[in-house]
Amino acid sequence: MPPRLPLPVLLALSALSLSIQAQTPVQARRILWDDVAAVQSRLGLTAASFADYVARTHDENVRRVREGDLDHLIFFLLQSRRLSGSPPIEPALSAKALAEGMDEPTRKAFLEDGLAHGARAPADVTGRIGALLRALDKPAPDVRLMYFKSLVETAFPDRNQRHDGLMREYFRAMRFVYEKEFVAQRAATPASAVAELYRTRGLSTDTAVEAGYVVNLGLQILKGLSAERRIRRVLVVGPGLDLAPRTGLRDTPPESYQPWAVIDALLATGLARAGELEVTAADINPRVVDHLRRARSAPQRLLLATDIVEKDGLTFSREYREYFADLGTWLSSPPEAVRAEEDDEGRLRKSVQVSAALARVLRAEPLDIVTERLTAAPFDLVIATNILPYFDDRQLALAAANISAMLAPGGVFLHNEARPVLGDLTTALGVPFEQSRHAVIASVKGAPAPLFDSIFIHVKR
Repeated sequence: MPPRLPLPVLLALSALSLSIQAQTPVQARRILWDDVAAVQSRLGLTAASFADYVARTHDENVRRVREGDLDHLIFFLLQSRRLSGSPPIEPALSAKALAEGMDEPTRKAFLEDGLAHGARAPADVTGRIGALLRALDKPAPDVRLMYFKSLVETAFPDRNQRHDGLMREYFRAMRFVYEKEFVAQRAATPASAVAELYRTRGLSTDTAVEAGYVVNLGLQILKGLSAERRIRRVLVVGPGLDLAPRTGLRDTPPESYQPWAVIDALLATGLARAGELEVTAADINPRVVDHLRRARSAPQRLLLATDIVEKDGLTFSREYREYFADLGTWLSSPPEAVRAEEDDEGRLRKSVQVSAALARVLRAEPLDIVTERLTAAPFDLVIATNILPYFDDRQLALAAANISAMLAPGGVFLHNEARPVLGDLTTALGVPFEQSRHAVIASVKGAPAPLFDSIFIHVKR
């Protein structure tokens, strides 16, 4: 049975389409030296060098966006069952076979620059590159193929160079995967070694349903701390799009989950009222922005599925199962709980229809959170999960300064970045740490620790 709603909520839902007309205009502007006064001493820059550094960083981030999209393309061509009758190729296993099939001098050179140095890609990879190019030459309604067709045509305008270009991208992507999964694991501190890799790799749009779990937990904590708190304006930084994950590709239309999960959680906790809520999803990747803008004008049926699979000794926690069971209830109009099912692979799945009224709550804007900030009215809540690890400490300081500037007094910043330096930065910026929680998603038999995530809560003074 759907939950029974109090009259004020029903009235707010009915008035939503009228209130959307009043949404505040949003525009991004480049960060200036005077904007970072609170953290200037931590940047190692001067007023004279700052603008040039910001411009170079933005250009580098645009390059990393394209590199991240090409990573997704490689992961797609290796794993998609639609391209070839041959079995999918697990990227980590392909990287291992590639690197360890090289002689020592060739492998050393490959790990330095990601180039082939005379090495050959496995035949099954070559075959899948050919299958992808043939698929892209055919008209198809598949949204993911449409994304990748545009990407390939932009990255490799000369169609005669596309096979060789994709081969170069395969070697480059496999270098990162091999370093992450095998080289970094042999380091004295594997977690730190992996973190260093992420600060120079392409900017991934990876996202998963699990990412909403700790945000939901953080919002429940906020409600517990102040039952009267009301959140009206929300910024979700880097909402992502599951274009093609590194493992476990599902040949279903790409989804961006986090903005919808945030809207659902805000309404479920009572922190927000539908008729007053404005959510801005800001991403540096134009493909993500375009996807969410289409979702606003054409409300979608979300296909929700867990990224992790309950098998081989992995068991979802009771709390995570409860979260997934309730997820999406408040996106329908009227709110309706949709039963979750477990498929043959061990994933939890459900399908939720987003109402037209709630779709209009969401807007999407381009934003490089390191070098830009939005000039609209300040936000009551800023969420940035799974994006801060891509930034070095200097870039993190700029991102924190931009987030602080976009928060209203008393506004809340939620993130899952555990680096202690972020706490120092936010304190200097007047957004000190308040609380944190750890949430177990699943236990793994024989593993030293469960699968978990953390949420950190800061409040602007």
